[in-house]
Amino acid sequence: MCYFSDSKKRGQVKGNMSDEELDKVEKALFHRALKLQIGCGAEPTLYPHLAELVKRGHRAGIPYISLTTNGQLIATGRVNLEQLVEDGLNEITLSMHGTDRETYEYLMPGANFDNLCRLIEIISDVKRRFPKFVVRINFTVNSMNVNNLRGNGFWHLWEGMVSPDIVQLRPVQNYGDTAWCDFDHTPLKENYDATIGAVVKECQRRGVTCIAPSIEQLDAVDDVQDAVSSIIEDFSYCYVTHGNCYKSDFDVQTDSYESYHKRKHTGWRLFKSAFSHKSSRHRNVSKKLNYDVK
Repeated sequence: MCYFSDSKKRGQVKGNMSDEELDKVEKALFHRALKLQIGCGAEPTLYPHLAELVKRGHRAGIPYISLTTNGQLIATGRVNLEQLVEDGLNEITLSMHGTDRETYEYLMPGANFDNLCRLIEIISDVKRRFPKFVVRINFTVNSMNVNNLRGNGFWHLWEGMVSPDIVQLRPVQNYGDTAWCDFDHTPLKENYDATIGAVVKECQRRGVTCIAPSIEQLDAVDDVQDAVSSIIEDFSYCYVTHGNCYKSDFDVQTDSYESYHKRKHTGWRLFKSAFSHKSSRHRNVSKKLNYDVK
């Protein structure tokens, strides 16, 4: 379901960030960061300097450091989650799009269900030692895995373990030429109360924060933003990868966050948009969904 299942997209994003690149990114952006999100589409535990990246963020005083991962290399012992937490990791977001072997291994190619079970044990052990460590589950719902949310289907893997702190349920979206091609939300809507709705209620009972769409929000994928929201997102979200830092015209060799936005007159653009008439504002379409937080 991820755009990285598109071979063309994967071919466009290759290579590892060098220490020199990290030095420049850290100098340009880390002092302004409120959150360091490691991992977005590719698997960050493959990065050989992951621990150093967490340490850099912690030393720079970034308040919140989060890792999004399928956790397979944590389960096999190649990556030490406990050490990452000691180094400053605040949260793990576990991508888990199935709760039985067949569904999980089909929707997450290369992942092993036995490793998932072992990973949950590791996460629970770390959580017991570091109670403030946040465990978030990201479950993208489609026509194949929606029934994994029925009854105890979502929770049985956590029996005897520490429950996650946050569960986010995301309806599948069309990101282009992905391996998954069924984006019909009808099965999600027809079975909402027994699946997504049931998980929301169980989260409330357990004291777990649940981020999930209402039945009316399932199809609200293309969310229209006005200029103010668009500009705020534009300067508050900084995507960084090998060979690409923040914006195409951001020169990591010479720019800082401050110098770039001074050059782009971001403050003035925001000021003008805030006081312009709503009907005259330029509007953008975002694929970031609206959710209810329970």
